Amino acid sequence: MQRRLFLKGLGLVGVATSLTSPGIAMAGGMLDPMQSRFAGSLFYTMDAPGRWAGKEAGHVPMIERSGNMIEVTTGHEMDGYTHYIVKHILLDENLDFVAETMFNPETDAPISTYDITGMANALYAVSLCNKHDAWLNRLSL
Repeated sequence: MQRRLFLKGLGLVGVATSLTSPGIAMAGGMLDPMQSRFAGSLFYTMDAPGRWAGKEAGHVPMIERSGNMIEVTTGHEMDGYTHYIVKHILLDENLDFVAETMFNPETDAPISTYDITGMANALYAVSLCNKHDAWLNRLSL
């Protein structure tokens, strides 16, 4: 029973947060997460590397567009299961999940491709490192 009350309380906190800080709760035109207070602490960007300053070049996902396709590349060495990029995640302009690509650190390079037909305004790519957390980049469409 206490678990239900706890989860219900979390839901109320989420609603309260979205009402008092709508830009944090939704990305779609309200607040670019790249400029939010979470950049550099909850996730990292080229401009907000936080505690991982100096690691940007090998962790920020680079996004290249060719027509309706994008290629996401992370310039990170894959050192087996010691230090590697776990996956890429693609999010739409509202930070809703679109797709992900998991990597095998023993055989894969951290490169993924996605069809972005129908996506508008912006998309976000996340590169997740097993040692240096989640890194975010944005592409305006």
